[in-house]
Amino acid sequence: MPRKSLASTVEGWLLLAAFVACLYYSGREAYKIRLYAIKTYGRVIHEFDPWFNFRATKYLADNGWYKFFTWFDYESWYPLGRPVGTTIYPGMQITSVWIWQAMHALMEQGKAMSLNDVCCFVPAWFGASATCFLGLLARECTGSYASGAAAAAIMSIVPAHLMRSVGGGYDNESIALTAMCCTFFCWCRALRHDPAVTDGRATRDSYVWGVLAGLAYVYMVAAWGGFVFVGNMVAVHAASLFFIGRYTSKLHRAYTLFYLIGTYGAMQVPVVGWSPLKSTEQLAITAVFVALQILE
Repeated sequence: MPRKSLASTVEGWLLLAAFVACLYYSGREAYKIRLYAIKTYGRVIHEFDPWFNFRATKYLADNGWYKFFTWFDYESWYPLGRPVGTTIYPGMQITSVWIWQAMHALMEQGKAMSLNDVCCFVPAWFGASATCFLGLLARECTGSYASGAAAAAIMSIVPAHLMRSVGGGYDNESIALTAMCCTFFCWCRALRHDPAVTDGRATRDSYVWGVLAGLAYVYMVAAWGGFVFVGNMVAVHAASLFFIGRYTSKLHRAYTLFYLIGTYGAMQVPVVGWSPLKSTEQLAITAVFVALQILE
């Protein structure tokens, strides 16, 4: 290998290693900061909505999927009651129960966390993961490892994110930011322009990351009502690329996979149902999909 090529390769690997180290440090600090409430007051669910979310999680763990999605809770909105399974975004409850069950399956008896403890730590865990995904997104959009590292460091301490992901603050936004940043990262990664990449690999990347973007969007839908913003942002970005003359078949493939997987998955969430095809605030996503099919 020529000396110049070898030097550039080594430099690239060193930059990547430094970036990974920065992501690790930012994620670790984000996690430690969010444990302040737990260290001060113990493993306690605090605020009204987080406590209701914990009750719903416990009901899911005790009774299973079917009873959860047909559950009418007489203690909510008393004395009227509330059909919980069809009126909440269940992503956080499902995630917490899966983590709790995995711990009990992989750890020795008595060493796994209780469901209450898992729910207390979920905001801190996902606060760290959102920090890392934002760093990856910034790196993907700018092409700069330094920008990605700086974005992750800022995300780890930014108050708007911190206040919604503190330990014990078991609310939907605590996991939704991870789903949002993951969706945006996978979408941008599917459209990466790299002159050194062959056409075959570029096609494969658009398929793989388009599918991952769709799956991340489904998780976002299950996690929080803010999924409408995420879908519309991806649609606006795709339309903008066309208007500035950067339409490619790669864009068509990535958006088609994102739309088909994301829309079908969203419609499986009971509280969402057919709204992706009927709600006026989501029709732009479908309109862009139809337009890209005609263009292709």
